Amino acid sequence: MSNLAMEREKQTEQTSSVPKQAPRAQTTKVTRFEKLLYGMFIAFLLYACITLIGNKADLYKVNADFSKLQRSIEEQKKINDDLKAEVEQLSRYDRIAKKAKEMGLEVNEDNVKGLNQ
Repeated sequence: MSNLAMEREKQTEQTSSVPKQAPRAQTTKVTRFEKLLYGMFIAFLLYACITLIGNKADLYKVNADFSKLQRSIEEQKKINDDLKAEVEQLSRYDRIAKKAKEMGLEVNEDNVKGLNQ
């Protein structure tokens, strides 16, 4: 063998004779208090999630009711506007005079007061 091969062999013998120690992972014990804290934290997260989902469901329901109310208000406004137009049409002077003549009433100008008098 050559010198290089012998030196290499000595180095491997030296390194193999000294056992390599892997760094130990430090183990720490979890105390009861820490377990209690972890459990409370997880319980709080579950409570927060459930509450959030419940609130979202309630909000969706309220929005749906609000939309229904808005639609019914719009429909009622339309009905009111139609009725106002009908009242204006029925309260025209020509129609009232025609109905009065049909019933036998006459306009007596002496009994009529003007705005300027």
